[in-house]
Amino acid sequence: MPLEILLISQDLQLANQLEKSLHSFNINLRVSFEPLDHLLQQVSGVIWDLTSVKLPQNQSEIRILRSQIAGPILLVDNKQRSEKLVCSYFIDDHFDDYMNQSSLREVTARVVQRLWIYQNRNRLQIKKQSQKSSRLEVGRLKIDLDRFQVNNGKTNLNLSPIEYKLLLFFISNTNTVLSRTQIASAVWGNTTGATLRIIDTHISNLRKKIEVNPKEPEMLTTIRGFGYMFRSQRAETSS
Repeated sequence: MPLEILLISQDLQLANQLEKSLHSFNINLRVSFEPLDHLLQQVSGVIWDLTSVKLPQNQSEIRILRSQIAGPILLVDNKQRSEKLVCSYFIDDHFDDYMNQSSLREVTARVVQRLWIYQNRNRLQIKKQSQKSSRLEVGRLKIDLDRFQVNNGKTNLNLSPIEYKLLLFFISNTNTVLSRTQIASAVWGNTTGATLRIIDTHISNLRKKIEVNPKEPEMLTTIRGFGYMFRSQRAETSS
């Protein structure tokens, strides 16, 4: 399952060039003329061509876009913008990058690097936590980060390596809707080893181990049409 980037642009030449360039990195490109026409949770990031499609005037639409994308949003532009406006892209809108008159090669490189950051940030967060403490508690789950073990306060749950990585990824994104593409990217790395069936199977197996009633899950829930969400109290570390 390759990663998928949404290009918001009316420039078909740009779309064709980017599609070929990103394909070499196993990244698919989807194109839209309108920013909110798609289920944005299903993509790993967005490239917004400001030259052909303006940003919404309504600030709430930008907030919706940013909240629905658990990945990078990069702006490409061939026009000169004021320094104040460019700064607002980062400070007010929380976009990840702004490229003015950049080459196709640079745009591709920045997309690949930003995706790498989002794919690895959860591993870095867990590593940072483990430097402070070797144990993580989430609701009734107790996680030993040194021994890679998870128990429910009574017994060891015997998670497989994939189930363990899935759980840590969900914990790092508590109360966030995650698409299968995002899950595959974070847990399987380059996503070539993941399919929809494999992802669903591993999540089902994980539910059987962490939920009191797997058929009516309280923590790892399905958001129909979008993906999965891990609902829990905020993770806390203990020494």
